[in-house]
Amino acid sequence: MNPLEQLTAADPLRDRTPTVEEAERMDAQMARLLADEAPAPSRSQKRGVRRRWALVPVAAAALYAAFALGGSDDGPRQVVPAPATAAAALTDLSLKVASAPAQTGRFAYQKTLSYVSHMRPKPGGKGTFVVVLPHEGEQWIADDGSGVMRDVVHDDQPTFPTPEDKADYEAAPAGPPFRDEPFAIEDATVAGMPATEVRELPTDPAKLRARIEGGDVTLTAMVGQLLGSALTPPDVKVALFAVLKQLPGATLRPDLTDPQGRTGVGVEFDTPAWKTLFLFDKDTGALLGTRSIGRKEVPGRNIDDWSLVIESGRRDTAPVAARTLTQKVA
Repeated sequence: MNPLEQLTAADPLRDRTPTVEEAERMDAQMARLLADEAPAPSRSQKRGVRRRWALVPVAAAALYAAFALGGSDDGPRQVVPAPATAAAALTDLSLKVASAPAQTGRFAYQKTLSYVSHMRPKPGGKGTFVVVLPHEGEQWIADDGSGVMRDVVHDDQPTFPTPEDKADYEAAPAGPPFRDEPFAIEDATVAGMPATEVRELPTDPAKLRARIEGGDVTLTAMVGQLLGSALTPPDVKVALFAVLKQLPGATLRPDLTDPQGRTGVGVEFDTPAWKTLFLFDKDTGALLGTRSIGRKEVPGRNIDDWSLVIESGRRDTAPVAARTLTQKVA
C-alpha cells in the first residue's frame, strides 16, 4: 500500500460526503494552497513559511485521496466523493444495524416471500422440468424454538425459466393443494441451527465464521438466513457483516430493486457454482432479501431464486395453531 493509500485508509471521514458549505471552504483552501502567485516573504518570515508549506503536500494528498476536484478553469470546482466500494458499504450498513434501537417482544416475527424453483418429473418420467412458485411465510418463534408458522404457496402464480418448462408444467397433472393454516412447531431452526444456539453465536467475526462455515449450506446462504431472522442478536448481525467483508469477489450494486419494488444497496458475490446477491435497506442496514443464481442445479439453465424479507422484528402475540408439526423447520 503506497503512502497515499495509507493516508486514505487512516482517514476516519473518507466515506463522508461534505455539505455544500464544507465543500466551498475546502475549495477556497485548496485554491489558496495551489495559488501560482504568493507574496514574497520577508527575511524574518522565510523560515516560518518554509515550515508552514512543508505540511502542504501531506494535506493536499489527504484531501485528494478523499475527494476529486472537478470542473473547468472557467467554472466553479465541485467536490465529488471518492468511489464507494462493497467493503465500505458493508461497514456503513453494519454501523446502522449496531445503532438501531433494541426490539422487545415474546416472539421473533418474520414474514418472507420467496420465489422457489420446484423441480418436477416430466410427463412420461424422463427428466425434470422447473416451475417457480411464490412462497409466502410467517413465523412467530420464541427464544426456546417453540412457536407458530404459516406457509402459503401461490401455485396460481407460476413462472418458468424456459418455454419448454412451461409446456411440461401444463402437460403434467396438478399436484396436491398446499395447506396454509397456522401450525405449531416445537423446535424451529435458523440456517439449520436451533434457536437457542443462534442466540449464543459468537460475536467475534473469525469465531463466527468458523462456527457457521463448512456445513451443507453455503456460507453466503448461512449469512443470509441469519441476517434475515429476528432470532439473531443484533451484535451477531454486526459480526456477520464483517464475515461478508472477508469474502473475496464482492461487487457493489447500488440502487437495485427487488421483485416487490423496494430499492436498496446490493452486494454481490460470484463463484463458479453460485452468484449470491444481498440487498440491504440503505437507511437501516436491514436485509431486504437475497437473490441466488445456481449455475449447476439443472443442466441447460440457471436457477434464479429471490428470497425476500418483508418484515422482521419482535411481537408479543402469535395466532392460534390449527395443528402441530413435530419435525424441525428451518
